[in-house]
Amino acid sequence: MNPLSWLDQHRGRYCVVRWLFPRLLGLVYLIAFLSWGVQYDGLVGEDGIMPVKRLMENVRTIEAREETTLFWRLPTVFHWHYSDAFAHTCLTVCSVLAALVIAGVAQGPLLAVLWFGYLSFATTGDVFMGFQWEALLLEAGLLGVLLAPWKLWSVRGPTEPPRGSVFLLHWLTFRLMLLSGYVKIGGGDVPWQDMTALLYHYETQPLPNALSWFIHNSPRWFHVASCWIMYVIELGLPFLIFAGRWGRLVAALGFLGLMAMISATGNYTFFDLLTAALAVTLLDDRWWPARVRRALGITADTPRPSFKRWTQWPALACVAPVVLFTALAADSFMEGRIRGYTAKLPKSWHAGLDAPIARTRSFNAYGLFQDMTEERPEIVIEVSDDGAYFQPLEFKYKPGDPQRAPRFVAPHQPRLDWQMWFAALYPGYVPDRDANPDSPLHWFDQFLGALLAHKKPVWDLLEPPPFPVEKVISVRAVLYRYRFTKPEARKATGDWWERERLGNFGPRRIREER
Repeated sequence: MNPLSWLDQHRGRYCVVRWLFPRLLGLVYLIAFLSWGVQYDGLVGEDGIMPVKRLMENVRTIEAREETTLFWRLPTVFHWHYSDAFAHTCLTVCSVLAALVIAGVAQGPLLAVLWFGYLSFATTGDVFMGFQWEALLLEAGLLGVLLAPWKLWSVRGPTEPPRGSVFLLHWLTFRLMLLSGYVKIGGGDVPWQDMTALLYHYETQPLPNALSWFIHNSPRWFHVASCWIMYVIELGLPFLIFAGRWGRLVAALGFLGLMAMISATGNYTFFDLLTAALAVTLLDDRWWPARVRRALGITADTPRPSFKRWTQWPALACVAPVVLFTALAADSFMEGRIRGYTAKLPKSWHAGLDAPIARTRSFNAYGLFQDMTEERPEIVIEVSDDGAYFQPLEFKYKPGDPQRAPRFVAPHQPRLDWQMWFAALYPGYVPDRDANPDSPLHWFDQFLGALLAHKKPVWDLLEPPPFPVEKVISVRAVLYRYRFTKPEARKATGDWWERERLGNFGPRRIREER
């Protein structure tokens, strides 16, 4: 018996997956690059909130002083050159390459280029590129390089993927779902433990949409039952991935249902689409309709690849290292997230591998929505043209005007709006403290400074101000508590939100004359 026959049995036949998954990955990359590109200048451009140019200048200063390269500590194409124009060229090129992957052109090599391209932006995007779906895309993207065909043109007649490549995607799906459930129940957060978390989730999530309001106002039993169902999906169904093809079918349907619910009731960028793409990899060829297989040119006599072919061995050789690296990442992650958990793997392994693993952002642990926020603090930015009378400044997507309906914006991620949600969870803004680059609110300090400096790319991230930008001389942040209105209140007033002023989030800032 072949010693790797267990892997062959686990795989089934995945010709459809080999045709479909690289294209879905290309679609997610396309969305991610386009979304980042339209807000790049305001977030990290030369006149943005956290300029990449300043970061790379600091890197070059350190490299010159220490006579070394920091590429392996900060892997990015910008080591060779940086300007806003060059960054936008890279974004355009990557978007075109993603479209070519969708079309079936040179999928393997181009996915490798896209992986490094996205890593280049993720490592230089500061807090605006610090979300778990960035790590998920990079990990899935790297595994996609092993799965995708390495030939010029792939339209019909996909062959079997290399042994090991599908297993690694299943391993990623297993870890993503299981850890997302485990950190909720094991992290000590009371709402998750007493099954009341979803009573708050739809109202307090970073960017609700209009459907969130309706679901939030559902009966209590609905939210409690939904929480139980979620735990079954996240904690139970992952084990079915390794329980045969029927088990994988049940797991895939459960994961797809969960992603559909998340997509319908919140704006979670490309996360739900990418996770759905991973769930699809659980479906072997026999689960796809015959007409789909015929359209793709897949026949019953499509040959299985031989172990003797060199193309089979890269994926097989990666199985053990990927499992080890991701186990180390999960071990470190749970030590910091799970009460009473201590690292199980040898400390020498962590000491030697944790840092290199983290720099690639491609071998990860996941723990989405671990802590449930039970209230919604919201920062409202106010501006003044005389230093006495302040008017609110509306963001494009986050809650502000109580009468404005929450918007559907996914799969685009307005990253400034997202960061404002995180900022409101801090106790307040202190200019002297937050001017320090090590402060978690340093970006917020820089944001207010950019508004006062009338930097157009930053203002373009917001709705038009109540008066010309050039007249803004003072800015302040006010903290409110927001709640969804009840149906009867909304019917009477038209308001989607009710809010209560809690006080200033920090002192006002005044424009310095230049």
